[in-house]
Amino acid sequence: MTLKASALKNLSESEWTVDKAKQYLKLGKFDVVEELLSQAINQRKEALEAKDPGVADLLDLLGEVKAQLGKYEEAHECFNTALKIYEQAFYAGHYKLGPVYNHQATCYIQEGKFEAALEVCLKAQDIFGKTLSGEHRLALEAVYKLATIHRQLGKPDEALKVIAKAKKNVESPLGPFEEFAFLEALLQDDEKKPELAEKAYREAIAGFKQRRSFKRLGQCMQRYSEFLKGQNKNSESSDMQRQADHYKLIGESQSRSDDIFAATLLRA
Repeated sequence: MTLKASALKNLSESEWTVDKAKQYLKLGKFDVVEELLSQAINQRKEALEAKDPGVADLLDLLGEVKAQLGKYEEAHECFNTALKIYEQAFYAGHYKLGPVYNHQATCYIQEGKFEAALEVCLKAQDIFGKTLSGEHRLALEAVYKLATIHRQLGKPDEALKVIAKAKKNVESPLGPFEEFAFLEALLQDDEKKPELAEKAYREAIAGFKQRRSFKRLGQCMQRYSEFLKGQNKNSESSDMQRQADHYKLIGESQSRSDDIFAATLLRA
């Protein structure tokens, strides 16, 4: 397709505006990012057309930003429009729809609408299950999110089934085995199963140490300390709390993303 000079100019300006938005995104200035992305979307529509998949890419990102700003209704509008564009450009089960469903699930979680989150998270997992390998980062994120939603809905058995399956895919130094072990520990703790909870806590701690993920290690140790205190193991709890404080302090000095899967060496 040959573009006119005016269309090329709009497309170039759109890409420049997106780059600028991403710089502000790193600074957490979501209101500025929202304005810039809206501008970039309009520029791209003028250059190409409203149903261009590139417009859907930007709408998905804009939806995430609006969710961060608490504009949930507008965020869902962005996600739904992006999904329609992808379905028209590709097909209903295409890989490109998976991340959008995943982001929409996060939005519903932020709203506390866990039943709605479950519905779209299952759609994301279904797409990733058919288009990605089980140890792919996006597939793992969707599975982890699904287990978290089941926990929030008071369905520990369902959550533990999801975790057990995921752990089989990541039971190696490549990880992130420890993240699922930590979530399993929290679930077993919820269910008042101390032996299973303690085993999972220890697995998670060993994994975080091996990966040198000190921020998450500190957080895990903090919860383990609370668990030990609940078991009337006050001396062990105090020692674990001291270690937790130590590792959290080290973690604060690490220049790492807050993304819990940032350290995975599996397929990105």
